[in-house]
Amino acid sequence: MGRILSIDYGEKRTGVAWTDALQISINPLTTIDTSKFESEIKKLLDTTKVSEVVYGLPCHKDGVLTKVGKKVVEIINKQKGEYPHILFHTIDESFTSQRARQMMLHLGAKKKKREQKSNIDQMSAVIILKDFIDRQ
Repeated sequence: MGRILSIDYGEKRTGVAWTDALQISINPLTTIDTSKFESEIKKLLDTTKVSEVVYGLPCHKDGVLTKVGKKVVEIINKQKGEYPHILFHTIDESFTSQRARQMMLHLGAKKKKREQKSNIDQMSAVIILKDFIDRQ
């Protein structure tokens, strides 16, 4: 059993979260500058035992993929070829940023920490992963 990695891909920043090796807990991992995403995620996938990757898939309200959503699909297709032993999934990421802010408030995070976009991106990745695991 390997970790499940969760990715909240964005135009500027990408939040990443993962489970522990036994898939019991979910933890924020990092925020990656999206311009460096492909090389950074490759390093992570090459050096860590990851069994599944879950991407948040951004869609418009009518279900049509956004520009970022199309890029996510492109990335997944490329990674499937590079990592055939890893299962790739997508899950609707609607409202994860708002839910992340609410969760951070509920957890007592200070205003300064709640306003840092990198923290919101990581917490969004946590929510994507939790939603995915809850649906299994």
